[in-house]
Amino acid sequence: MQRIGEVTAIYGDMLEITFCRPSDCEKCHACHGGDKVMKILVPGKARLGDGAVVEMPTSTVVQASALAYGLPLAALLIGLAAGSSLFPQNADVAGLLCGVAGLGLAILIVRLTEARRRKNPRWKPQLVEIIEKLPSTQA
Repeated sequence: MQRIGEVTAIYGDMLEITFCRPSDCEKCHACHGGDKVMKILVPGKARLGDGAVVEMPTSTVVQASALAYGLPLAALLIGLAAGSSLFPQNADVAGLLCGVAGLGLAILIVRLTEARRRKNPRWKPQLVEIIEKLPSTQA
């Protein structure tokens, strides 16, 4: 998955790339507090105002989505089923409590493993190309 953004700041060897939020994200607001722009830092060399093509492999995006959304949902459903099956005399309450516990456990696992994923280059966006900004001409 590739996105094109603009270099809005430079911090040594790191470039701050700013992207406009895609239209399909307008209703979700799950990331970055619902901002209309998204900023990331990537290593590279460019000038302020240059365009930047940033890529993250589609398989990594799918895995991240599955981890962030699929795992908690699966844990919730498994907890609901397990609680209802293990305690049939109070199936509703047990299912609810076990479902919430499963959801909480899945979220805890995702959070605890986040630091390791952040250090892995496979989970980081990569700078693919710099599109140099043309100097403006004055008449």
